[in-house]
Amino acid sequence: MKLIKYITASILFTLVIIMSISFLKKEKNILLVYPGGKYKALIMSYDDGPIEDIKLARLFDEYNITGTFNLNSGYLDSTRGWPQKDGSTVYQQYMPKDSMYVYKNHEIASHATYHKNFFTIPDDEVLEDVQSDMVNLEKLTHSKIKSMAYPFGNSDPHIAQLISHTGLTNARTIRDTYKFNLPDSFFLWNPTCHDSKALSLSDSYLSLSSNKLSVFYVWGHAWELRDKKRWDDMNTFCKRISNQKDIWYTGCGAFIDYLLALKQLKITKNHIFNPKNNKEVLYTLDGLLKVLKPGESIEAKMS
Repeated sequence: MKLIKYITASILFTLVIIMSISFLKKEKNILLVYPGGKYKALIMSYDDGPIEDIKLARLFDEYNITGTFNLNSGYLDSTRGWPQKDGSTVYQQYMPKDSMYVYKNHEIASHATYHKNFFTIPDDEVLEDVQSDMVNLEKLTHSKIKSMAYPFGNSDPHIAQLISHTGLTNARTIRDTYKFNLPDSFFLWNPTCHDSKALSLSDSYLSLSSNKLSVFYVWGHAWELRDKKRWDDMNTFCKRISNQKDIWYTGCGAFIDYLLALKQLKITKNHIFNPKNNKEVLYTLDGLLKVLKPGESIEAKMS
């Protein structure tokens, strides 16, 4: 009888050990996420630097939304007329140089010093218009300029290659995709939509339930919001899209910084390693938010 009990106990002990080893060796399924454990992001990008940026930046502040404001430093403190395709002229009063505090909760980015058409000027003039803008804006803001929007949205693979050597990390076109995908190219970054279409797409993004990382990238010009209906729609959009638990409200520079950190991860079939010279990244494991610090690794299977 004692022998039977001994054998039974031994078998049970062995089974416990085997189950424990199996549990420890079981692959962990993880999901890479944005800061705060979010998997959606919102970017609001506005061009030129007109005086109307003040009203728009305050609206974003009210709803805790981060804007990226792309400025033409050569026109600050001035008024300029811009001919339109329909023969009319849009007059813009640009932001005063001493009013950069308006953007304190937002990202300031380049739109090139004099908003030249990159399709009609030589490469050295393209670089001068961009690099001088970066220098001017960094002096004004005491912060590094990482992002830009192409003047008139004009770019191609050659121009994008030029801009990639300026120290910027990203540049935006105006070729709307009407999608929420991550950018295929950081220097030919096609946005989701112009802000005149943002409200109509808001429900689709809010209801998106995929765990795949996504971004809703909206662009426009604050001077276009002089129209009352357009301004009312922007108010409605901000109210609807703000304070969502699954959305990261960010500027272009911070967004690309994080994507670059994710890109630096060494991912194999069952292993993720964060290089020592990288930034920390976030992931979820069984619904719990975790941090993968530089130099750390985890045995895991990507979800």
